[in-house]
Amino acid sequence: MNRNLKIFALGGLHEVGKNCYIIEKNEDLIIIDCGIKFLNNGYNLANGIIPNFAYLKNNKERIKGLFITHGHEDHIGGIPYLLEEIGYNFPVYGSAFALALLKGKLGSKENLLKGVIFSDDTTARTAEFRISFFRVTHSIPGSFGLIVETSRSRIVLTGDFKFDWTEIGEKTDLAKLAEVGKKGVDLLLSDSTNSEVPGTTPTERKIVSRLEIIISQAPGRVIITSFASNVYRLKKIIEIARKYDKKILLLGSSLAKMMKAIQKVSLWKIDNSMFIKSVLNKKIPPQKLIIFCTGSQGEAKAVLSRLAHQIHPDWKIVRGDTVILTSSPIMDNRYNLEAINNKLMELGASIYENSKEELLHASGHACQEDLKLMLTLVKPRYFMPFHGDFRMLKVHGSLAQETGVPTANIFVCQNGEVIQAREEEAEPSKFFFTNQKIDTDPHYVFNQKIIHGNWWKNYLDLRQQMSHSGVIVIIAFYDQAQQKFELPYIFTYGFLNMEKNKILVHNWKKSLHKLVNDEQKLSVNELKNKVKEKMENLFSQDLPTTKPLVISLVEGYKDK
Repeated sequence: MNRNLKIFALGGLHEVGKNCYIIEKNEDLIIIDCGIKFLNNGYNLANGIIPNFAYLKNNKERIKGLFITHGHEDHIGGIPYLLEEIGYNFPVYGSAFALALLKGKLGSKENLLKGVIFSDDTTARTAEFRISFFRVTHSIPGSFGLIVETSRSRIVLTGDFKFDWTEIGEKTDLAKLAEVGKKGVDLLLSDSTNSEVPGTTPTERKIVSRLEIIISQAPGRVIITSFASNVYRLKKIIEIARKYDKKILLLGSSLAKMMKAIQKVSLWKIDNSMFIKSVLNKKIPPQKLIIFCTGSQGEAKAVLSRLAHQIHPDWKIVRGDTVILTSSPIMDNRYNLEAINNKLMELGASIYENSKEELLHASGHACQEDLKLMLTLVKPRYFMPFHGDFRMLKVHGSLAQETGVPTANIFVCQNGEVIQAREEEAEPSKFFFTNQKIDTDPHYVFNQKIIHGNWWKNYLDLRQQMSHSGVIVIIAFYDQAQQKFELPYIFTYGFLNMEKNKILVHNWKKSLHKLVNDEQKLSVNELKNKVKEKMENLFSQDLPTTKPLVISLVEGYKDK
């Protein structure tokens, strides 16, 4: 074999979510992360999107390991599906906390996982690669970046990171980054999520200080929403509750799973006396209770939404409650969250949201000045921004130029595009785009099952078309005795009142009736397609702004 070093993504480029990156050389292939991307279209048509595993299935004998940078869903949510597809035959490396979260997803198959816990000083080796790790600050414990070395090249992948020098959370290992920068880094892959945000990422300490003021002054119950994975914030809320003699109720299955993972790896000691466990504890005075719940993104089934709509089985919003939203809404979720906030205010609750004036959330991702610091520390010869939509990747590439990376050495890639390095003994590795393109058409997840290929996407597209424009069903019956078609039946749903448009519908029927009788030489499928095409043409003439889904059925007719 004489394959050069190759790097590409199965997910995570031109999108935020389903991160999955591949590095391979000769017979060795390693996977870095395998996440899920959740759908925010409001239709509940699928649970999420995961990478296309076809390339990994075809090369499963070459897989030497999967490396988890941290335990967020967009980095580990696809792993159970990957393991089901290609087996549990290779080791999965991760921090103790990330592996605990992953095992919680595997259920009864947890024991099949070949989990390997790594830490700051761990080194993993394959025939072609030497992989080491450096700790980074992020919004979840056990977050790491990777250093991947071959005999001729050195690649650094940051994972999701930021810089925060207060006492909250683990610290990005500047010393190790500076050291690897001195040795020489051929290629840097760096987190682009906040590349469009100027300045530096706010410290978590500012958030906690403001939360303490709001909680201490609240006249009644305090209801706090946060990402379940932000356990540092939960830890500080517990400390604030202890300081002001309050109790905490956790509501939401994801919070329960997170607490279980915290206990499993002894991340920090949990004082169980701080928590109440059920509705039986309602005798606690309102001013002594903090409810920590899920639903910071306005998810319809999450606790906050159910509280706002007064459909939670045990708890109701009452006048005097204080609701604190300690996260920033993702763009697609803003409308849902605003609707929930209106409901909460109608019920008499006071709402505190994150904003420039009221800082209640610190991102886990580096902003522009922090990204430039990472580039300056590592000093890469080549740069590939990752984890972000196109704008984020493009802006991050511009930041790299500001720090001295030549424009020709910056790769703003799409999923499936392959970067290759020609490793020659006499000179440094040269990275370049190849003509190879890996199939990365995503797969959908529905009820914990993978739906392969384009079928599910087409199905979702049809569902969305129906939801936007309605549907029309045409049924053409063939009278075998008369050897001709009857006048077709037409049914419409969601776009046209047939009673008020009788003449128009009757004219459609006559046009279709003539068509099917004139085209009896066609097969059933050809005839159905002709009817569909004719109906769409009639729409374009009579109702040019209407594009419903057309379904045509031919009954009683046999191919001649």
